[in-house]
Amino acid sequence: MPDEAKRKQLVLDYFDRVNAKDVDAVCQMFTADARIEDPVGTEPVVGAEAVRAYFRRVIEEFGTQDTPGTLTGSQDEAHVAASLKATIRNPQDPEGGRLAVNVTSVFRFTADGLIAEMRAYWGATDVAPAECD
Repeated sequence: MPDEAKRKQLVLDYFDRVNAKDVDAVCQMFTADARIEDPVGTEPVVGAEAVRAYFRRVIEEFGTQDTPGTLTGSQDEAHVAASLKATIRNPQDPEGGRLAVNVTSVFRFTADGLIAEMRAYWGATDVAPAECD
């Protein structure tokens, strides 16, 4: 099992790959039977094909840029929680406005360092217009 520092680095690598808009590189980080629930409480995405479709949408349709905050390890040697701000295209704005979403994602890793599960916690009150930079 990857130690806590390695698991945290894997999460940072994941964000780097999402921000680089590299769907293939992101998908390589997941197990063939990975499960994504984003947000928690919705129907999960399960399996390699569904995970790839999910990341095509996240990266290509929503233009997601993730800014990670605090990473927190676990005592079970399998999980890392990450606070982050996801900046995405507003799918309801034809002029291309962006939204900022405050998220806490929890990643579960396998012994070989692949992501077996990712659960994203966010609700309606966690979404706001993105500030202009």
